[in-house]
Amino acid sequence: MELTALFETCFVIVALMLVGFVFVRRGLIPPDFSRAASFLIINVFIVGTIFQSVSTGGAGIAAAELPHFVLMVTLMNTLCYLMGRLALRLFYRRSAAGAPLELCVGVMNNLLIGLPILQSVYGPTAVLIAGLTSLPFNFTLYTYGVWRLRSRTQSGALRLREIFSPSVLATLAALVFFLFRLPVPGAVSRLMSAAAAVTMPLSMIVIGITMGKENLLAALRDRRVYGIALFRLVLSPLVVWLLLRLLTDNAVLLKTCVVIAGCPTGIVVPILSLQYGHDASLPSNCVIVTTLLSLVTLPVLLLLLG
Repeated sequence: MELTALFETCFVIVALMLVGFVFVRRGLIPPDFSRAASFLIINVFIVGTIFQSVSTGGAGIAAAELPHFVLMVTLMNTLCYLMGRLALRLFYRRSAAGAPLELCVGVMNNLLIGLPILQSVYGPTAVLIAGLTSLPFNFTLYTYGVWRLRSRTQSGALRLREIFSPSVLATLAALVFFLFRLPVPGAVSRLMSAAAAVTMPLSMIVIGITMGKENLLAALRDRRVYGIALFRLVLSPLVVWLLLRLLTDNAVLLKTCVVIAGCPTGIVVPILSLQYGHDASLPSNCVIVTTLLSLVTLPVLLLLLG
């Protein structure tokens, strides 16, 4: 993409984050606003964004290409988890926070950050591909990820409702409309377009609020997070690019997978770590630092991808 367009996109993203950050620091937004807003983004606005990508002409993807796309996003997700495993063995083998640190590399913020950026830069085709990433993302997180976080004394059955989140269900429903070329009523299409228009700005504001609630200096002083950031923001997208470019000639698919692989640590990691009895401070620091650093690495990544 042109350098000017990239600069404008990055300016909008940073400005919206600063709005959330400044407003929550000054007490103009209640700290718990981000929790409610995140729920709306994941369950309403991203659902609309995924559907809108289908209603705009099928997102430029042929039905015959769909299995290839699903395979590529699944491979991308698997490579990120393998990078997490590698980081754990190289640097954090003796750490008590091994499992959360592994997931801090393996689990990216594919929807709150990845999808809105892709929506702004690459359009509806990338949005539909980003929606497809939620399929392997949720399945791996709530099977392997939860298994890694559980201690030997913890047990419990896998809960399907966690795997089949609204974003996953929206992706599956959108695929049905896409494969069978079902018409989308005009009123529904306009509703989905309105929801899609909210996704990016509200997501960036919520990220800013999340950072504004935390102690940034304490997070930046935690030396352990920088190794995680290297694997999450640099090495993971590099490995995904090196392998997937040999397996696909679809430029948008390749770029989308690389951008998703280069997103910061997912906010869900400290939440799940706390739920399964781990100290959530280190994963929280990873989320903050990787998000801050991604303001530099993601624009560079987009510029290199072209």
